[in-house]
Amino acid sequence: MKRPLLLTIYFVASCFDLCHAITTDSINRLGLPVLNITTINSEEPTCDYVFAPEGAFGISTTNNTKVPGRCIFTLLGDTIFDSSEYKKDQSGMTLKIRGNTSAYYSPKKPFKLKLEKKNDLFGRGDSCYYDKNWVLLPEGDALNTLFGNKVNELVGMPWTPAARYVNLIVNDDYRGIYLLTEQVKRNADCRLNVDKKTGYVIERDAYWWNEDPYFKTDLLGIEYTFKYPDEDDVTTDQISYIKKWIEDFEKELQQDGPYEHYVDLSSWASWLLAHEILGTYDSGGSNLYLTKNDSTSGSLLQMSTLWDFGSIMQRPTNWVRIHVENFFYFNRLLNSQNHAFRDAFIDRWNELSPTIFQQLNDYFSDFSQSPTARAIDRSRPHEYDRWNNYDDALTQQNISSITNWLNEREQWMKEAIEGLKTITVEQLTVVHTKRPQTAYNLLGQPVDFNSYSGVYIMNGKKYYNHQ
Repeated sequence: MKRPLLLTIYFVASCFDLCHAITTDSINRLGLPVLNITTINSEEPTCDYVFAPEGAFGISTTNNTKVPGRCIFTLLGDTIFDSSEYKKDQSGMTLKIRGNTSAYYSPKKPFKLKLEKKNDLFGRGDSCYYDKNWVLLPEGDALNTLFGNKVNELVGMPWTPAARYVNLIVNDDYRGIYLLTEQVKRNADCRLNVDKKTGYVIERDAYWWNEDPYFKTDLLGIEYTFKYPDEDDVTTDQISYIKKWIEDFEKELQQDGPYEHYVDLSSWASWLLAHEILGTYDSGGSNLYLTKNDSTSGSLLQMSTLWDFGSIMQRPTNWVRIHVENFFYFNRLLNSQNHAFRDAFIDRWNELSPTIFQQLNDYFSDFSQSPTARAIDRSRPHEYDRWNNYDDALTQQNISSITNWLNEREQWMKEAIEGLKTITVEQLTVVHTKRPQTAYNLLGQPVDFNSYSGVYIMNGKKYYNHQ
């Protein structure tokens, strides 16, 4: 399986070099920073792929090889960072393929770059930004991550990863436009700040079946994996603690109890609102990262940062799927008789809606005139030639698509959230006896009336059912 993959990469790279003769100097002149990686013996990172077992979904990577080498980061020929030659635990870096289904389908692979010695690839002049772990996302089109990160920042998520568009060269082979970004991980100084001894960074992970360890909640059967503590360091006591915390939250949620004693409503409302603005299609809202600062009762489960924006701008006049499906908790929270989350969601909208859409429009207006946008435009023809299926549009066309989306989405959200505001238990008719054959919740989804306590719709009117 690995040999054909390596042969394919070699053939494409060789053909590209012969036909286009792209040099490091010519890539430097395009204006984006250039990340030039040279591995020992020009070895390419490889991986195998595994398919989900019955009852799960997706494709994931396994047997990922880490290839050692050197990386040099330059801008217009001036060196921003040089890892030096590879010496384990001293200098250099390793490169490996990362990702799941996207890594399987795309010939342009995402990578994880790990420095042997901590540093800041963006040269921000403060050692607090030093880290070993960095990510290369294959984004040459659509400006999706730029859009997602800005929304993440404006809704006030606890952390927004720093990111920069780069042209990537690996072993003298131009690989195209990537987004070099910080990895989601614990780092008390500049990433996710949780307690080193008793804190948690976990993920509601669709690929739990390819991770070890993971845990599954007993009540709602939702699977989680660990980002911190590291999978090699997490103890059974730690797994038991965080599992029980989430299960206690689930019990309160199912009983319409005080679930707000377990989760930070502000960050959860902000996270959902961000995806509503983005119109994310992915049922899981892409990646769901949660943190708990420590193991005290006062530390609540917090949504940490948005990640993976490959399916945004696909729900123009609908709630996003993470809102209406039960992959996570938002649908249950919004339909709970305990209105704490729904109120927090509406309050967050009221705080942000007067300004956030204009802020986003202003941001993209400025970006369209930036040196980075012009450098992307100069780089895209080479990106398109390299891969033949990436965007060769101008960034202004991408920005026009985003601003058109924002205008349409703002109008729809105003009306949709006004609808949420008008629904209160006091306004509903309480029904004890007459039960329809088919009931629907407030989101228009069919439900089993016999097991459903809450709101249903009959003949266009909303009713409240007590079990």
